[in-house]
Amino acid sequence: MSINITIKTGLIVIAAVAAMSAGFWLSLLYQNSNDKIYQDTLENTDEKQLAEARKNFSPIQGVILSPARKVAIPALVKDDGSTFTLDDITGQWSLLFFGYMHCPDVCPVTMGVTAQAKKIATENNQHFPHVIFISVDPERDKVEMLADYVQYFDKDFIAVTGEANLIKALALQMSVVYMKMPVEKGSSNYLVDHSSALLLLNPEGKLVAFFNPPHDAKTILTDFQTVVNRSYQ
Repeated sequence: MSINITIKTGLIVIAAVAAMSAGFWLSLLYQNSNDKIYQDTLENTDEKQLAEARKNFSPIQGVILSPARKVAIPALVKDDGSTFTLDDITGQWSLLFFGYMHCPDVCPVTMGVTAQAKKIATENNQHFPHVIFISVDPERDKVEMLADYVQYFDKDFIAVTGEANLIKALALQMSVVYMKMPVEKGSSNYLVDHSSALLLLNPEGKLVAFFNPPHDAKTILTDFQTVVNRSYQ
């Protein structure tokens, strides 16, 4: 009887192992099948997301705003002493840059590249935006000094300054950030950390695009034309 019990027990164990093995392989096959379905779904989802991302990806070196952002113009002063108004940014495309005259690198480089872009556009009979330099350092950048600064780069460039709170009010509307850096007490040789994007306004005076650095003359021209074309579609 002992032998019979042992045989029966062995048979039960073998059957159990066989059942477990079959279950394991069936489970594995089911899992692989599910994994394939999941992977196919994931790949399809990824492709859709990538397609959507490509569709929404900015076609310029920067950002195109949709819809364009309406801007309120505070009572600032142009480099000729007249008041800067909404009329100065309507009826034509405008390219704004927030900087300051004592800037050691970013400002002169950006203004120089923008002037180069305008020169290329002029030589090819292409339209180019009206360029406006907004000083973020009214403490040192006086009206009588600004004209010489911007016209060094191009005779048609204009500059704007005014009360510090009004400059800040305009900058905030355009998502431009700047900050006077700390220096030793009594020193006037300070730097101003500021955004380095070029801001494009459409003929309605609305902010329509940011051109991000590093700036290049040909890129500015290409991106400007891209925004113009999209605006009239």
